[in-house]
Amino acid sequence: MPKIYVVIVAVIIAIIAVNLVGEDSIFSKTLDSADTISLIIAVVLFVKEAPDRKKEFHYQAWSVIDAAKGIKDSQARFMAIQDLNKDSVSLRTLQAPGAYLASIDLKKANLNEANLSGSCLDNANLKQANLSYANLSNAKLSSSSLIDTNLSFSNLSNANLSSANLSNANLVCADLSNANMSGVNLSGATLSGAKLIETYLVGANLKDAKVSVAELSNAYLKDAIMPDGSKHN
Repeated sequence: MPKIYVVIVAVIIAIIAVNLVGEDSIFSKTLDSADTISLIIAVVLFVKEAPDRKKEFHYQAWSVIDAAKGIKDSQARFMAIQDLNKDSVSLRTLQAPGAYLASIDLKKANLNEANLSGSCLDNANLKQANLSYANLSNAKLSSSSLIDTNLSFSNLSNANLSSANLSNANLVCADLSNANMSGVNLSGATLSGAKLIETYLVGANLKDAKVSVAELSNAYLKDAIMPDGSKHN
C-alpha cells in the first residue's frame, strides 16, 4: 500500500478512535495537541499536489538525460532513464548514442525509434521492450535479455549480441549485417526479411525460428542449431 494511503487511513482511524474513546481520554487529548485538523489539511494537500510533483520529477529526469548528451558514462542519466521507465513513461526517440548503460533494467520500455548506436547495453534487461526502428548499430548487447522484444526494422548492424537471449523476439526486417550473434538464443524468434549478410551466428540456437534457409545463406552458421533442430556443419 502506498505511503499516502497509509497516512490517510491512519488519520481516519484516529478520528474514529476519538469518537469511540471519548473526548476526555488521554488519546483524544494527544490528538488535540497535534492539531488533527491541520494534519488532515496537510494530507489532502499532499494528495492533491502528487501529480504535479510526479510531473516535476519527470521533467527533471529528462533534463538530466539531455544534459548528459555526449557524455559516455553518466550515473545520473542511467538512473533517470531507468526511473522514467519504472513510472511507465515512454522513452520513444530517446537520444543516448554511445552511452554506458550496462545492466540497466528497461523491461517493457517503449524505445521505439530510439538512438542507442554505439551504446553499451551488456547484461541489460530489455525483455518485452519495444525497440522497433531503433538505431542499435555498433551497440554492445552481450548477454542481454531480449526475450519477446520487438526489434522489427531496427538497425543492429555491427552490434555485439554474443550470448544474448532473443527467444521469441521480433526481428522482422531488422538489419543484422556483420553483427556478432555467436551463442545467441533465437529459438522461436521471427527473422523474416532480416538482413543477415555476414552475420556471425556460430553456435547460435535457431530452433523453431521463423527464417528461411535462403535468408541464412550469407551468415556464418558453424555449429548453429537450425530451425528444424538439426546442427549445422
